[in-house]
Amino acid sequence: MFSDKFQRIVVVLAAASQTLVTAASLDLPILFDNSYTYRLHFDTGSATTWVANEQCAKSSCANGSGYNRIGYNSSESSTSITQGPYEDIQYSSDYVAGDASTDNFAIASGNTTLSWQQTLLSVYESTWRFVSADGFLGLAFSEIAATNTTTLFETLMQRGLVDLPRFGIYFGKEFSNTGDVLEGELTLGSSKEDVYVNGSVKYIPLRQEVAYQVWRTPFKSITGSTSTNKTKKTTIPVSDGRAVFDTGAGSVFIPPEMIVEVYESIGMNYTAILGGQHRPLCSEFTNAWSVSFDFGEWDSYDDRYTITITGDELANPGFAGSEDNCYPPFSSSDVNGFGLFGTPLLHRFYTVWDFGAMEVDNYQPRVGFGQLKEEYKS
Repeated sequence: MFSDKFQRIVVVLAAASQTLVTAASLDLPILFDNSYTYRLHFDTGSATTWVANEQCAKSSCANGSGYNRIGYNSSESSTSITQGPYEDIQYSSDYVAGDASTDNFAIASGNTTLSWQQTLLSVYESTWRFVSADGFLGLAFSEIAATNTTTLFETLMQRGLVDLPRFGIYFGKEFSNTGDVLEGELTLGSSKEDVYVNGSVKYIPLRQEVAYQVWRTPFKSITGSTSTNKTKKTTIPVSDGRAVFDTGAGSVFIPPEMIVEVYESIGMNYTAILGGQHRPLCSEFTNAWSVSFDFGEWDSYDDRYTITITGDELANPGFAGSEDNCYPPFSSSDVNGFGLFGTPLLHRFYTVWDFGAMEVDNYQPRVGFGQLKEEYKS
């Protein structure tokens, strides 16, 4: 959802047959029917599936990613139907625009193939210059999808094509360039905590809303902890807090009114970093400090949903062009009370995105976090 320096995560879409089957769960790569291979950035912070059209991919949309995009040409697909209307999607700092269409999608599942008609946006305007993908696979809720479109996963649920109303994500070990080794896995219609998780999954319920839009939960506090000579903990409460879990965000964004105090709680000076007087050394990112985030509707200590991450897990070399310097661990969301939790947090866990029911009226969504087994940690 946010534009940033982290490389975007994509899923592979390729040509497939038209055989229709029933599938209990689907493990990516995904297949897309149009005799081309597409790569889509999967994004839990947005809801529309879109693909750049041929003109956008080849010339009219700027591309600084180094990836040679493949454009969607509806006129070459006998199953494509243009529905309209013209639609634009505004992200945090980027946007796309195009026309709603319907076409056949297909996903390989074992030795068979699942195929169905899917709505998408055929995009001819896009400012996503540095995204190394042909489009987006939105995994939020259809309430915020483009007009006349439904999210891919909710389409599968509503048609009874998956067994369970959830998907699971393991990001893999390589977050810069996976090359030919694709360890990460997005599972649709099930989850694989038995494979990836050490212990149990901790679930955080979403905030109650009339219509769910994104994976948003109440956000209560942040606790910074240091343990050099003795353990020191500082808890900073969030006023009217809400947090969104977003695979499309490449940083952890915290409310601006608390960011100075959070940095102080882990022994760093945010003002000095912001002003260029201090460039954090990677040697400062150790397991001697940690940050805990408290989520959910809780009234007592026992009801809290706490996620903790240590300093060494937040180390990201390359700040100011130096491998000895690491990027500051948190950025300001610029919105009071609002936190946005992206890949630096999410990729440290196996995550389960559970709708709670197949039918929209019965949704009870929650996000699960499971500690990775040692063999799956980066």
